Amino acid sequence: MIIGTDIGGTKINFACVQAEEVSGGVISLKTPDNIQGILDVFFEGIGNLACQNNIKAIGIATAGTVDLENSKVTGSTGNMPDGYDSLELKKILKEKFSIPVFVENDANAAAFAEFKTGNARGHMNTITLTLGTGIGGGIIVDGRLLRGRTGAGAEVGHMPITPQKKRKCTCGSWGCWEAYASGTGYAVTAREMAEKIPVEKREGILKEKKIPELTTYDIISGLNNNDPFAIEVHNMWEEYLSMGIASLINIFEPDSIVLSGGMAKFINYEVLNSKVKERVIMQATLLLPAKYENFAGLLGAAYLAGEKFNL
Repeated sequence: MIIGTDIGGTKINFACVQAEEVSGGVISLKTPDNIQGILDVFFEGIGNLACQNNIKAIGIATAGTVDLENSKVTGSTGNMPDGYDSLELKKILKEKFSIPVFVENDANAAAFAEFKTGNARGHMNTITLTLGTGIGGGIIVDGRLLRGRTGAGAEVGHMPITPQKKRKCTCGSWGCWEAYASGTGYAVTAREMAEKIPVEKREGILKEKKIPELTTYDIISGLNNNDPFAIEVHNMWEEYLSMGIASLINIFEPDSIVLSGGMAKFINYEVLNSKVKERVIMQATLLLPAKYENFAGLLGAAYLAGEKFNL
């Protein structure tokens, strides 16, 4: 039995994983706003699992970058507490539980789960994109995770897609794909497009809310009600999304690209495929919805730990 965990900015998930499946359900606890609190919740979550007395390893998926040794966090994200960017998870947990510990970036772990048992199973070259507040990515090349020189590779959301210094990304740079094709970028695009419409011509959702207050949820709601402005915004978002996807296909020529995360639920695959095909230079890659959503990270972390320690 391997414990799979996933540490995110809002919650930490725990589960027992056996024979590539979750056994006994998933425990979710709120992520504290300090390092000691995270560790305390981690110990509590593992202590509440039914398999706690029969575990052979712990696999951890985490927000932020992880070193090549899969032992500690080396770079944090904006929704994690101060000090998280140097947290030595392997050392701390190995001392606590006296069993092997494996740490991996959450997007990488999710990609491995989709490759191992998800909708990319059998695809030796595949990419999983997590489309949410930001954009995360995990890349499998010849059946192995592509991790980069220091372990911080596959930050696909931060490839620039425009020379204009118009939108600043959370990473501090300008014009990143994430700034346009994420859920956050979706709302920014809506506001920018709305500003160009004269007040007297604003209809539908643009009459109901002030432009600075427009959110992604407002546009999705309008989309579901066939609001013309919402449809226009959504089409532009899928255009931005296709730009990054086409670039990844042209570089890696994968068998598939798996799309996960909250924003992936609103993709029109027929439209997106058409937009991507206009930009690629080789045979089309499969665009697939993810099999796993909230628990992909913990599953992938458990699978990776099992392979690392031959369990």
